[in-house]
Amino acid sequence: MSIILIRTHIITLLFTVIHLSVYSQENENYSDEFLSESFKVYNAADFEMAYHITPFLRERFISELRDSSSFYNPFDSLSRYVRIKYSSDSLVKTYSWDERNGSCCHTSATFAQFKTESGEINFVDLEKPEHNGIEIFIFDMQKIEFKDSSFYMILGWGTCCGGKFYEIARIYKIQGNDFVQIEKAFGNEKDLYIGANRGQETDLKYDPESKELTYNFYEMDEDSGFYKREITQRKWVLKKEGFKLVK
Repeated sequence: MSIILIRTHIITLLFTVIHLSVYSQENENYSDEFLSESFKVYNAADFEMAYHITPFLRERFISELRDSSSFYNPFDSLSRYVRIKYSSDSLVKTYSWDERNGSCCHTSATFAQFKTESGEINFVDLEKPEHNGIEIFIFDMQKIEFKDSSFYMILGWGTCCGGKFYEIARIYKIQGNDFVQIEKAFGNEKDLYIGANRGQETDLKYDPESKELTYNFYEMDEDSGFYKREITQRKWVLKKEGFKLVK
């Protein structure tokens, strides 16, 4: 893309910002409109242009999270571009979107906003510290109970080069003023990682009534570097001390 065209897109985005700044004087939910319009421009741009917009978009989004009132904003318009999930107890709210890097490994932005033990609103970037380069798009969040405490299980998916697909489960807890991932949440692992070839169904899901986390498991064929076709049903059941693999 030429420098002139890049500047043209940036100017378009700046005019959008200025227009919305004026519009905000009459709009009680300016934040929702501003972010949704910014993401609209971002998603319409090609990958090179998106690369230049990404830093601005992240910083603007983070500045919004710093405002505690955003925790209570439903972001009706923004939800068309950003996947937003709420915990059943209304103490945790997650956001995730595609960062559009143009690579065969899709990269995401994932944030959690939560109410601390002292009642304040805080937020964390769920990709810090990095999870060994494994990024996810959040598709579900479940509040779970064990060890006489409340935890939050995040389910996400991702894909990378080589025709692979994966789904992941991670468990977090509100601890003081932080939102931390639990060590050894699934056996001795922090992450429950389910890999497959693109086109295969992993079907990771949690049933809050039976307290069962189920998915399709595929063994890796070391010779071919791809997962085998045979499917094994796996099941983890939530007990008083945490998840136990029963099948």
